[in-house]
Amino acid sequence: MGSNVSSVHDVHSSVGTKNAMAVEIESRRQWRSLFDSMKGSNNLLVIDFTAAWCGPCKAMEPRVKEIASKYSDVVFARVDVDKLMDVAATYKAITLPAFVFVKRGEEIDRVVGAKPVELVNKIEKHSV
Repeated sequence: MGSNVSSVHDVHSSVGTKNAMAVEIESRRQWRSLFDSMKGSNNLLVIDFTAAWCGPCKAMEPRVKEIASKYSDVVFARVDVDKLMDVAATYKAITLPAFVFVKRGEEIDRVVGAKPVELVNKIEKHSV
């Protein structure tokens, strides 16, 4: 795991702190724990839907890490659509990469495709 990636166990202590949060989601249980912890928070959750075979997803990965490091109040969750198909299906993440913005458990916006400028603009809009 990279320096900007935390385990789900760090979520409760890190949400709302000055540390950037990027969580690699490895299981449904981990997803549920993160999602449930965010429902009671006014912080923005950005779900980064990706896949190992997706070239644009790989190209966006370093950009997402860079963006995550600049927004300490935003939690970034990376979800592999092949590992967690049910989560991807819930958010209809068909075209990749897909970034779904969630606040208090509800989807409020999304960016589809490798569009770092649009991603930053929507983070700025919704992280207030």
